[in-house]
Amino acid sequence: AMAWSLDDRTKYNVEVPARVGVRYALATLYYSTNGNNWLNNTNWRSGHECLWNGVYCDVDANNIVSVAYLNLATNNLDGSIPEEIGYIESLRRIELGSNQLVGPIPETFSKLYELRTISVSDNQLTGEIGANIDGLTKLANLDLANNRFRGHVPHGLGGIPTLSYVRLSNNRFTGAFPTSFISLNNLHTLLIDNNAIGGTLPALMGMMKTLVNLRLHKNDFYGELPNFSDAILLETAHFDDNFFKGPLPQFGSQRLRELYLDKNSLTGAIPVSYGNHPKLQVLSARNNNISSTIPASLAKATNLGVLDLSYNKLSGELSETLSQLTLLKQLYLNNNRLQGSFPSWLGSIENLEIAHFNNNLFSGDLQLGYEFEHLDFLTEFTIEFNQMVGMVPEDVCDLLLDVLTADCWGNPAAVDCPCCTKCF
Repeated sequence: AMAWSLDDRTKYNVEVPARVGVRYALATLYYSTNGNNWLNNTNWRSGHECLWNGVYCDVDANNIVSVAYLNLATNNLDGSIPEEIGYIESLRRIELGSNQLVGPIPETFSKLYELRTISVSDNQLTGEIGANIDGLTKLANLDLANNRFRGHVPHGLGGIPTLSYVRLSNNRFTGAFPTSFISLNNLHTLLIDNNAIGGTLPALMGMMKTLVNLRLHKNDFYGELPNFSDAILLETAHFDDNFFKGPLPQFGSQRLRELYLDKNSLTGAIPVSYGNHPKLQVLSARNNNISSTIPASLAKATNLGVLDLSYNKLSGELSETLSQLTLLKQLYLNNNRLQGSFPSWLGSIENLEIAHFNNNLFSGDLQLGYEFEHLDFLTEFTIEFNQMVGMVPEDVCDLLLDVLTADCWGNPAAVDCPCCTKCF
């Protein structure tokens, strides 16, 4: 890169020191990431740098041209990000995602004070982050997902008031959740799933009024979940695959679309207020220790497409009001303690694709309403390990389900099912 730079100054008469440094930094990036094999290296190392593929420039009021944006994402960069990148002090946005970059983020990133966006996701980058980033006071978007970063998520990030989007998913971060994040008044997206971050969540997290997307799943968090009554813009909340315990949290957002609470140790009742979320499409809380009935108020969440409450300790009878969930596609209530008659109204949910009721305490005659034959989208229906007797009618057999299981083993069988894919 140095030899190229010396020749470059002669060939193109580049004498402005700032431009010399910028062109040298870009050339260093080219050589350190095997630029000859990039998918697109048009014009690189010849002519004005603002004409090089992926390099975008601005012109200020004094007609001074500077490199503002570097986008080489998905371009087969193979190598490391050079320290010389810090020479491009005018850089406001850098996107290097979906390449084969290795090594750490250079410490010289700390000199790029104008940076608003750093996107280096889907590489093989390593090392810790901290001083190389947390002093960038204009940073708004930080995407480091799908790499091999390790260490703590630095508390210093909570001191960048402009941060609005943080994606650190699928790395090897450890340590406690940085409580400084609760002071980020512009943060709308926080995605730190698939790491090994632990500790408890601060109660004040539920008061982050700008938060829209929150994904904390597949970490080592424990303790009770805070209530999110004041997070009025929240749309997606993923808390699954952690070690949370205690009651299910309350939510105040009318925009909530996705709520994942699976694979924790949550206890108590399903809040009646969960029916007050008109846009809720997914409610998944399987593999917990929830021990209430299923509240009839859930019927008010008429946009529900997925309801998964399997592997809990739910009891009582199913309310017929749940038949109002006409958009429901996947219903998992298996492995609970639900009782009473089997819900004959199930056939009125015409969009249903999967219905699992196995391993409960349903009893009496198995009566599938005449509407059941109209479930044209149904592919899985499981009712084994209950206390029902009767038969699966021919109309259900005509649906040609991929999975149809019942207590149809033995002579006589509790359930007569000539078309079951498996008998128990």
